[in-house]
Amino acid sequence: MKVRAVKGIVLKDLREIRREKMALFWIFVFPLMWITLLGGIWGGHNPPVKIDLGVVYYNESSPFTAKDVVGIMENVTIDGVHVFRIREYSDEESALKALKQRRIDALLVFPEGFGKNLSSGFPAKIHAYFEGSDPQNYQIVSGTVKGFFSEFERRVAEKRLNITLTYMEEYVPESALGNFTLDDIKKYLLGLTNPLDIEERGVSGESPSPIQFYVTSFIGIQFLFATMMMVGSGTLEEIEHGTLRRIAASPATAWDFLVGKILSTFIVIMISILIGIAYSKLIFSETVFPGFLGWVLIFLAAVFSMGLGLAIAMATRSIKATNAVINLISMPLLFLAGVVIPDSILPNWARPIANYFPLGRALKDLRLLELYHRPAGEILPDVAWLSAGAFGALLIAVILYNRAIKRME
Repeated sequence: MKVRAVKGIVLKDLREIRREKMALFWIFVFPLMWITLLGGIWGGHNPPVKIDLGVVYYNESSPFTAKDVVGIMENVTIDGVHVFRIREYSDEESALKALKQRRIDALLVFPEGFGKNLSSGFPAKIHAYFEGSDPQNYQIVSGTVKGFFSEFERRVAEKRLNITLTYMEEYVPESALGNFTLDDIKKYLLGLTNPLDIEERGVSGESPSPIQFYVTSFIGIQFLFATMMMVGSGTLEEIEHGTLRRIAASPATAWDFLVGKILSTFIVIMISILIGIAYSKLIFSETVFPGFLGWVLIFLAAVFSMGLGLAIAMATRSIKATNAVINLISMPLLFLAGVVIPDSILPNWARPIANYFPLGRALKDLRLLELYHRPAGEILPDVAWLSAGAFGALLIAVILYNRAIKRME
């Protein structure tokens, strides 16, 4: 291998890429647009959830009625935003029609006698209706409504308990309590109403932000599209234009050309990744800058993508077919390999792709390492698998490239 020849090919490729506006767009501009778009949509502060809630209730004369419950719900706020936007209906039929037409998100029907039962210490029934055609909206709405009533139940139970204890203190003689004190009985009754005392505690600084996740997505996109396209289509272009034949006839060899092409692709992709990392920091004030092992994972992902792209190009021997096959592979993997969708929400049948396909595995390990700060020792066993996948793909590509060179001779 001649270093001067390789250097000349690298410089030639870099100059050509600088003149190719479409290549510059897909390698540098499109990934930045991707980060801007996803970061702008999901990277900021999510506003509190707001639920359009329909209610049907009867006017009662009890000390505490359904109207009081609705009044409490109207005043529930998070960050100054009212969670429930109440819409009252005169009857259940019209309210259900509004729910089916998606005019409201959920419906609560308080049957007649609700207030009397609640005030008397009896179970008070509520009919809750949820519209389930949108599973995600259903989970949010039902979780919020049920969460409200879970807290409401707890407070009602404590109120009843305090009233009961007041009567016990007044009317039950201490001799009737035996070996127990009134405080023991209070704790026991509290245990009956609240078997678990769950205290929510926040943890800050451990969870990655959406922007950090999308920076790693941007890195994965570079390998799925730009890297494979540059090596595959770029090599075929040189073959079709006769450049490779002329190089082979010169003191330089076809292998010098291949090494130069791989190096120029690697340099361009690394520059693009660094620009994306800096851009995220500049626009969103957040980014991810990998450590040494993180860069090793990126290097292995780059080797795998270049091997796969070159193998596809040498197998199809057509620029159009190469681009079509790369898009055919890349588009599904964009979602199934955990590039833009966290692997935790992928269906079970797709998770092996994120876990074992080298690009998906490299990206997952990069996130574990840089976003969740897992120890390097947990990642190292995967490096062997990634190395085997990356250099295996490159070996297949080199074998196919060698056959193509022999055909030219």
